Amino acid sequence: MSDDQPATEREESKKPRMNPVKEMFILAALYLPMGFFLWFFFASFLMVPTARLSEWLMRGFFPAVFDRVVQLQFHLEIQTLIAMARRVEGQQVMLNLHVNPMIYAWGMALLFGLIMATPMTVKRRLLQLLIGYLVVSLVAVWGVFWEVWRDLAFLMGPEAASVVQQSALSPTAIALCYQLGYLMFPAVIPVATWILMNRPFLEEVVMTRQPLNQGRK
Repeated sequence: MSDDQPATEREESKKPRMNPVKEMFILAALYLPMGFFLWFFFASFLMVPTARLSEWLMRGFFPAVFDRVVQLQFHLEIQTLIAMARRVEGQQVMLNLHVNPMIYAWGMALLFGLIMATPMTVKRRLLQLLIGYLVVSLVAVWGVFWEVWRDLAFLMGPEAASVVQQSALSPTAIALCYQLGYLMFPAVIPVATWILMNRPFLEEVVMTRQPLNQGRK
């Protein structure tokens, strides 16, 4: 019996163990459906900071262009002071724009999955969820701001384009910032935020290749 015991332990030790980083990402993928459900279910509430920060930014820097930002569930209506050439029932029409900030904020669900899959205390997990929410809200504000200026510069006709020409923003800069906000920031910044918040854990797991259950002790 005593001779068989070490042999059994040696056989078990020879069995390949899953890479701990891979194991964590599999767990994060399992959390993602719940993250996207919560993200969409509470979308109206989650987009409140984005709406208010976008309004503060637009009216603060361009008070002659923007009137206010109205939140309609999770959509934003950007009411401007740009008078359009056409009239409706003899009255002058101001240009309004509609933006969906959720297309820039899906990183909230991604961060939820990553944070929930990372071993840590409950207090630290809640703190990271709050930090991640604030960071992704700023990403959404960037996306909303530059999408509005993209529409004014290229899509809304000569009246809006003339307003852009009078501002300090060039069409090239608007296009570049919009592409960054649409293609790169929503995917890169949430992951970078998670890495920065969990750098000691990741260094320990990658360098020592310890299993996750050891990291939870």
